[in-house]
Amino acid sequence: MLKTGDSVREIPELNAAQKRAIKSYGAETVGDLLDMLPRRYDDYSRTVSIGDAPIGQPVTLKVRVESIGKQPGFRRRITIIRASLKDSTGSLRVIWFNQPWLLEKLPAGKEIFLSGTIQFRPKFGRQMSNPIWEPIDSEGVTSGTVAPVYPLMGSVAQKTMRELMARVIENLDEAPDPLPADIRETCGLLTRTDAYKAVHRPRTLGIAEEGRRRLAFDELLVYRLALGSARHEADKAGAPSVSFDERFAKRFVASLPFPLTDDQRRAAWASILDMQQTRPMRRLLQGDVGSGKTVVAAFLMSLTYRAGESAALMAPTEILAKQHGRSLRRFLQETGQAPVLLLTSSEKRLWEGGEEKTLKLHEARERIREGRILVIGTHALLERDMLPPDTALAVVDEQHRFGVTQREALAVAPRPDGLVPHLLSMTATPIPRSLALTLYGDLDVSVIRQKPSGRMEIKTKVLTGADREQAYAAVVAEVKKSHRAFVVCPIIDESDKLGVKSATEEAKRLAAGPLKGLRIGLLHGRMPPADKDGVMQSFAEGLLDVLIATTVVEVGVDVPEATVMLIEGAERFGLAQLHQLRGRVGRSSRVSSCYLLSDADGPALERLKVLERTNDGFVVAEEDLQRRGEGNVLGTEQSGQAVFRAARTSDIDLMAMAGKAADELLNKDTELAQVPELHTLVERVRKTSHQE
Repeated sequence: MLKTGDSVREIPELNAAQKRAIKSYGAETVGDLLDMLPRRYDDYSRTVSIGDAPIGQPVTLKVRVESIGKQPGFRRRITIIRASLKDSTGSLRVIWFNQPWLLEKLPAGKEIFLSGTIQFRPKFGRQMSNPIWEPIDSEGVTSGTVAPVYPLMGSVAQKTMRELMARVIENLDEAPDPLPADIRETCGLLTRTDAYKAVHRPRTLGIAEEGRRRLAFDELLVYRLALGSARHEADKAGAPSVSFDERFAKRFVASLPFPLTDDQRRAAWASILDMQQTRPMRRLLQGDVGSGKTVVAAFLMSLTYRAGESAALMAPTEILAKQHGRSLRRFLQETGQAPVLLLTSSEKRLWEGGEEKTLKLHEARERIREGRILVIGTHALLERDMLPPDTALAVVDEQHRFGVTQREALAVAPRPDGLVPHLLSMTATPIPRSLALTLYGDLDVSVIRQKPSGRMEIKTKVLTGADREQAYAAVVAEVKKSHRAFVVCPIIDESDKLGVKSATEEAKRLAAGPLKGLRIGLLHGRMPPADKDGVMQSFAEGLLDVLIATTVVEVGVDVPEATVMLIEGAERFGLAQLHQLRGRVGRSSRVSSCYLLSDADGPALERLKVLERTNDGFVVAEEDLQRRGEGNVLGTEQSGQAVFRAARTSDIDLMAMAGKAADELLNKDTELAQVPELHTLVERVRKTSHQE
């Protein structure tokens, strides 16, 4: 029998294709394989007759081979096998490609189960292409069952993965169950072993869903335990009390080029009260695109410096880190020049005492060791000696792009005096409350809904076909007013089989066609940092009229003169991401527009029209939650290791149960010593890493 910790080499009688599949997925243990969950299921469990079989739906037929033969392919190296299959109600044409061995396997008169989807072809009538088949007397892996559909890699075939998983399940011993029996029974969940069997070899779709829910509960519980244990560590260590200088605070607010909104004031005051305590602040600042979160962070960092301590801000990309550096220096202009150090993998720059200096790495480290400084950077801040010894406030922007550990590395790593910094996490992606309780259950929440005064709503329009010419005309018209435009494409190179426009090809096409004569720049993630900076600087200064880019501009790009955005292949993005992208315009009192260009129709097009109806990111987030019920969409893939494979945004009841169970476990045993298997899983989650 196989145990989850056994090497995949222990799986009996693997064929060459199955060995290749294991290698493609990088699976080391049986448990690694079992954690590769199906993305959906094809229900072939109901056997119907040919006469009753519907068009366009998965079915299983019990048939006899009437005739079978080979015909020349329409291309070289393509073999076509055609067969006529029959039951008492009629006959059906079937075609297979590149499977010549079927001539021997399926002689006339053989009875088989056949599973697939019947399509109607005007030339051939009802026909099934490349169906799955199995002999009547075999124990089917697919035909006549609920068949799992796995995400495939390389040349791995779906049938290979199904057979491999079936073999593993057939030989599986009882899997270790990290979940205490009392929690499992209270929540009405399967055992871990039964859950694996349910998702990989389900008898019905309902059983498959029971298995997924058990595995999803484990993921949600472990994540909440990771957050809770980190909170406990921080509370145990304590934090420095940051004194509040009311006179300086009034001077800072009065020096701003705009009045703070009521939401900004409330968020700042809640944080100020937290930072005066010796229990570490752990606060999430949610704000819609352009709502002014950065000025709140700058205010708190300035107060921290005024109190004689250091503050650090971590952003997920160099572009965003540099944008924050510019914003912070702008906000500090009227209230004294606190030293600001920008620290990324490509740049170490210090502004101090009215001077700007480019530093070497060792010089940056030396200045950091001196303390009382504001440091802004990417995950380079997490390297050794890159945090000031007196860091009293850690700010993490777009925190969902980091792993749990990276957030905690700023807020849990003790200072020389043993204290830990206060933590402010910021996100411009509005999160429905149900998800916020799960993803950020350890944080207090402040929400900024109000936009700064003078901001106009962004007019959004979905365009298809020839109507897209309206968008190009709008770009030309805005450039004539000395305004600027973004064009966002889903990919960099023309390599996508679906034919969506790439940034490089679109730049060439637009420059020679609809936008001929305009100054066009190209920006994408594969460019060297210096080239990215050059393009962004040129666009910000007005040396470029149009910036054609990938989603690298989703965050951290603040060009008030940009008033129009075109998003190609808009159906390829989630609603929340589209809302983020359109937030790159409308950052001034100028009227701004966003055009969603798409060749989609039906539900995909209707989904995009949500953005025509609202500019409220929280409404968009709720719509996104309702429409995206499948798959791993909880937003932690960026952490380098998928924390959620089974959990979905629709698992609201599981989130509540997991949160309650996590609180009970930690209240009884903060170190999780009594549940060692859960403790191991929690530590694994806390060691996730981020790749910039």
